[in-house]
Amino acid sequence: MKLNKLILPIAAVFFITKVSANPYIGASYLYSEYQVQNEDTEYSDENSGYSLFLGYQVHDMFAIEAGYADYVDTHKDYEHVYSGAWLTSAKLMLPITIFDLYGRVGIGHFQTNLGDTNDVYYGAGAGVSLGPVRVALEYNIYEAKLVENSYSLSAEFHF
Repeated sequence: MKLNKLILPIAAVFFITKVSANPYIGASYLYSEYQVQNEDTEYSDENSGYSLFLGYQVHDMFAIEAGYADYVDTHKDYEHVYSGAWLTSAKLMLPITIFDLYGRVGIGHFQTNLGDTNDVYYGAGAGVSLGPVRVALEYNIYEAKLVENSYSLSAEFHF
C-alpha cells in the first residue's frame, strides 16, 4: 500500500511532463517471406506488399498503432495465395536526437486463403524524424499461418 502511494505520484509527474499527444498517419512498403503448407502443396517464397496505419504517440517513448497490411497476393503453381491483416500494436521507443530505436509487439487478425487466425507479432526498427515527417526501417516476425516475417520501409506524417 505504501509503495503505491509513492510510485503513482512519481509516474503521474513523469507522464504529465512528457506527454506529447502526437497523432500520425503512415504507409509502408513491405517485403514479406511466406510459407504455404497444405495437403496439396508446400513451398516458400517472397513477395512485396503495403501497409496503411494510424498511430498515436502517447509519450516520447510510447505509441500505439492500428492499420491494415497486404502481405501476399500472388499466383504460384496455379494456386492463388493471399494474406492480409488488421493489426494493432504498441511501440516502445528510445529517442536519440532525431533518431530513434524501437521495439513493437502486437496482435493481428490475419486473413488468408488457408483460413483466418488471430496471431501475435513482434519486431524492431530504427527511424529518423525530419520535422513532421518520420522515416523508418523495420523487421517483424509473425506467428501467423502464412506470413513468416517482413521488412518494411515506412513514412509517417505527424500532426
